[in-house]
Amino acid sequence: MLRFSFRQWILLVFGSSLILLSVSLERMAAFWDEVSSDDPVIWNRLTIDTGRHTRISSLDESTLVVRSTSNADARLTLFIRENRTAGPGELVKDLCGRDSCVYRRLDDARLDGAIADYSSGTPFRIILMHLHDSRVWLEYKGPKDEFTTFDHFIDAVVTQTQAQAERRDES
Repeated sequence: MLRFSFRQWILLVFGSSLILLSVSLERMAAFWDEVSSDDPVIWNRLTIDTGRHTRISSLDESTLVVRSTSNADARLTLFIRENRTAGPGELVKDLCGRDSCVYRRLDDARLDGAIADYSSGTPFRIILMHLHDSRVWLEYKGPKDEFTTFDHFIDAVVTQTQAQAERRDES
């Protein structure tokens, strides 16, 4: 029968624990990525928290692109537009005049918006929105059913923009 010294037992236990750790480390890392959320991003004085079903794919001074994690074709773009010569309705009507899409107004009192629905091939939707009293515009491109993925995100941006407008009005 083999007898191990105290030091050999310690090395055996330590080696076995390293083997078990290496086997389970990938699963633990995947679980951690799933439960942890990214830190919020500050963009044009707005605090952007993407949530669990979206991620930021592009960020610069005047543009922020958020993509859905469940569908790579769905994206929401926030951008700054200084000159408002035409509203979302006029821009989308012009687009649908050229591209044979179906135009509709967006039913949301907080936003000035318009929808372009494309039905040829895979159903596709473009929604252009402008936040009242703000330079911030939002554009959604993607499948019709994926727009709800960005609801929490849009609500947060609208709430913060309205709060900024109220603070501006008070001062």
